[in-house]
Amino acid sequence: MAGRIRTIKPELLEDEKAAALSDAAWRLFVSSWLLADDHGRFRAGVRYLAAQVWQDTSRAKVAEEALAELAQTGRVRVYTVGGDTYAE
Repeated sequence: MAGRIRTIKPELLEDEKAAALSDAAWRLFVSSWLLADDHGRFRAGVRYLAAQVWQDTSRAKVAEEALAELAQTGRVRVYTVGGDTYAE
């Protein structure tokens, strides 16, 4: 992953679907770009996400709700492999 550059384009602020996300879902949505590999996949265990996005594993419930919101709005697809949760 060395050398990857992830940028947020200003046009994202014009996306009405993104604007409709809750604050927690928005933060997870943008953070997912940093967490994702070159194929757009990232670990999505809620304690892992809470630690990475909020630096607080006690916010696992917030991460779970934000991930569910992103899935419901079609921003991510959540799946499991070998009992581990991932998203793309």
